[in-house]
Amino acid sequence: MSIMLAILIVASKISFNIGPIPITLQTFAVAIISCLLKWKRASIVFLAYIIMGLIGIPVFSTGGGFAYVLTPSFGFIIGFLVSSFITGSNLFNKHKWTIFIKCVLGLLVLDFIGIVYMAIILNLYKGLNYDLAKILTIGFTPFIVKDLISVGIAGLISIRLDPVLNNSYDSSELNVINSD
Repeated sequence: MSIMLAILIVASKISFNIGPIPITLQTFAVAIISCLLKWKRASIVFLAYIIMGLIGIPVFSTGGGFAYVLTPSFGFIIGFLVSSFITGSNLFNKHKWTIFIKCVLGLLVLDFIGIVYMAIILNLYKGLNYDLAKILTIGFTPFIVKDLISVGIAGLISIRLDPVLNNSYDSSELNVINSD
């Protein structure tokens, strides 16, 4: 879990500012963390990330501190946590390819929460009076292709890594290791 937290922090620091919402690798990190750790452990990672950022540790893409709650991008960070419940769930686990459905559903939830929060901050807190089209132009359109590719790659990686991380070794191999 600590390695995944470190991956999330590094992914947030690889950013390009194009407006109120920077382009980062966080979507990829959120998807891979949620897929590999499942929802319980992933939610702990995201809670730790949020708490670290809010107490002032500069883990968010542009810093940290409680004032970050008033930035337009903070809703997406809240979306990380909610997205992990869907992406990391046991929903649709009958076939491996369903991981992609969960990743896209998680991405949609993350984006929905982020866009609603962004609209509230920009319109009510900052008084900009943007309509839905302007909000989507700022917070959704520039990111959707990158995000869909990111969750697709995260799904592929998690399909390959999940058996390794869930100790898919047979018991005879473990007994040989333990007896040495």
